[in-house]
Amino acid sequence: MDFVQYKCPCCGAPLEFSPKTQKLSCNSCGNQYDLETMEGYEQEEKSPGEQDLHWEYQKAEQGAKRTEDGLYICPSCGAKVEADENTVSTVCPYCDNVVVIHGTSSGESEPDVMIPFQIKGDEARQKLHNFCKGKRLLPKNFRDRSYLKNLRGCYVPYWLFDCKASADMSFNATRIRAWSDSEYDYTETSYYLVTRAGTMEFVHVPVDGSVEMDDDTTEPIEPFDYSGLTDFRSAYLAGYETDKYDVDAKAAEGRAKERLYNTAEHVLRRTVQGYQSVTVRRRHLASQNGKVLYALLPVWLFETVYRGKKYQFAINGQTGKMVGELPVDQGAFWRYLGGFTAIGTVVCSILGILLFGGV
Repeated sequence: MDFVQYKCPCCGAPLEFSPKTQKLSCNSCGNQYDLETMEGYEQEEKSPGEQDLHWEYQKAEQGAKRTEDGLYICPSCGAKVEADENTVSTVCPYCDNVVVIHGTSSGESEPDVMIPFQIKGDEARQKLHNFCKGKRLLPKNFRDRSYLKNLRGCYVPYWLFDCKASADMSFNATRIRAWSDSEYDYTETSYYLVTRAGTMEFVHVPVDGSVEMDDDTTEPIEPFDYSGLTDFRSAYLAGYETDKYDVDAKAAEGRAKERLYNTAEHVLRRTVQGYQSVTVRRRHLASQNGKVLYALLPVWLFETVYRGKKYQFAINGQTGKMVGELPVDQGAFWRYLGGFTAIGTVVCSILGILLFGGV
């Protein structure tokens, strides 16, 4: 027979069975526990933790073939246009017309669905201009509209993860009671194992499939309205840049799982109330009917490099939601700081004269 040793959930010391109380007692902190309670904790220790979630891929991953010299002919002006293996559409540098790379937008690498642009270029430029307006610490070239030429409309590759999931999570919780008498102050801490379970359906959990796009940029411009999803049509690409994914669905699974677990934990955690502290002990998700879609979603992008640092600004091309970081002119910052310091010195001097009189 295996030897079983229970440890106190409060202090971690070994527990002993007390014939007098018929409970497990801790000689270190004095707490006592029912057998059923500790058996529940033991079962929790043996329960599986986070599990792999599984999805069925709608299309196999297969790159499209390119021409031998790697160049494409612009159908408008006939110029040769360079494009790498991930390019779906680009803008001709000679005539500014869109060039759709049919080789990479057909076959098994073709997106399943997409959302066409709803925000026009002029609207996006005005949003960015309004955002920058009045920000005196921006570099000098941001103080007119010349920087807006760097704003470009892009269809960003995304993976959309769908699944039904059974969530089963447990939490360590405490309740604290304090009281006093004429001699002492007392504090009683009670420890609880709280379990929650439920079923959830996740629809179109997005993970961007581009190395260049930071999650800190793409995720804050969510959500997209997926009622606007439509079948992929190359005509929607006209006038916009489009890249094929360079983060495949398998590589994107990690971020999708993280988002699913965090969402399930948030939902179940909200039902654990009436405790002073709550921490996650175990979380488990089992998925069913998992599917992945390859999608193109519209984003207006503004990118610039200032003093060796890359800055990225994004506007949701469907809803207009904006996010991003803009550079700060350090020279202007110190000039303004110096100005405020000088003003503060003058004000303090005047107050000193008024309060204490001149010398």
